[in-house]
Amino acid sequence: MISIIWRNKDKWKKLFPVFDKHPELVYLDNAASTQKPKAVIDWVSDFLKNDYANIHRGLYALSEKSEELYYQSKCKLAELINCKPSEIIYSHNSTYCINLLAQALVNSWKLWKWDKILLWIREHHSNILPWQTLSKIFWFKIEFIKETEDFQIDWKDFDKKFNKKVKIVSLSHVSNVTWQIMEIEKIREKIWDKVFFMVDGSQSVPHMPVDIEQIQCDALIMTGHKMMAQTWLWMLYLKYHWVKELDPLILWWWTVKDVSIDNFSLQNSVDKREAWTPNIVGAVSLLKALETIEKIWWMEKIREHENKLIKILCEWFSKRKEQINLVWSLNPDNRIWTFSFTVNVEKNFNKIWDVFAKHNICIRTWWHCAYPLHKSLNIWWSARVSTYLYNTEKDIEKFFEVLDEIIG
Repeated sequence: MISIIWRNKDKWKKLFPVFDKHPELVYLDNAASTQKPKAVIDWVSDFLKNDYANIHRGLYALSEKSEELYYQSKCKLAELINCKPSEIIYSHNSTYCINLLAQALVNSWKLWKWDKILLWIREHHSNILPWQTLSKIFWFKIEFIKETEDFQIDWKDFDKKFNKKVKIVSLSHVSNVTWQIMEIEKIREKIWDKVFFMVDGSQSVPHMPVDIEQIQCDALIMTGHKMMAQTWLWMLYLKYHWVKELDPLILWWWTVKDVSIDNFSLQNSVDKREAWTPNIVGAVSLLKALETIEKIWWMEKIREHENKLIKILCEWFSKRKEQINLVWSLNPDNRIWTFSFTVNVEKNFNKIWDVFAKHNICIRTWWHCAYPLHKSLNIWWSARVSTYLYNTEKDIEKFFEVLDEIIG
């Protein structure tokens, strides 16, 4: 099947209207956000025209239809990562989601003075800043796990730093700079059941099979707009016993069962964590995006397609080793579809950005919300090229034509 698809290189681009309006566009900024297929756009438009209403406690037909679609999106996401719909929570974005989760852990006395959290230096700021902010108030300690030369976990350093004071281990599944798939399955083997294990899956769930039963995490952060859904929808898997145990910090009418002038009682489900009018339209877009992925290839086939692009990128980058430096390596194994690099002959990242933009090629440069990692590597910016299911070998050829123009 892959070879047939590969011969018809533009087949999948035809599903995305943006390429009809911009036929010369080479979109290689998919790590930031993906384009939306016509099926998602049309479905959302039809929903807004014909079926939209607010959900929860509405007994009329429009509200019940909207509620059904909202719940179906959770069912489809639960099917994707192998969990229960009752363990899926929607939020605004990953930073907000991690902030809410961190505050809930503190609010529920699961994290307190003199406790310790283990992070990686390569984490996205959204998995660093919430903990740093709270640590200044509640006096818990943050320690960063060292890495090996090939950017894997330094297990000796992990064993040295992991002790009874550690209450939380929070790591990304795939780094948004090195793009290496991390060995997170080993974490649960090394930590006690009572230690809260959070995984940031923003860069893994949209591109590869992720199974909750395999990684055995307590929480998993996911990103809707990186998998063809709308923005402003992030998804949180939270193991059910934590759904019940953790008290939310933000409350409103749907989070509670009862309110009196003296006290209140909370719901005992994920409802107590969605303290806002939900992003109903975003949830509907996610449902259709996941159905589209399912109809096209499902995750295994997306991974196959992107592995082919990875091999081509590795081959083309290897021919330019004297002019560029890749963050991590040219090893095509154990990584996803994105490459971060610096250019030896050009120190001005804005110039690189502009040259690609003038050729209708969309890439990203600068720090990628990972200042600590860049500082540890002693690099002050990097460029990032990231593919998705609609990218082709022709896109890669155009990218390298412009890169060659820059590096001379």
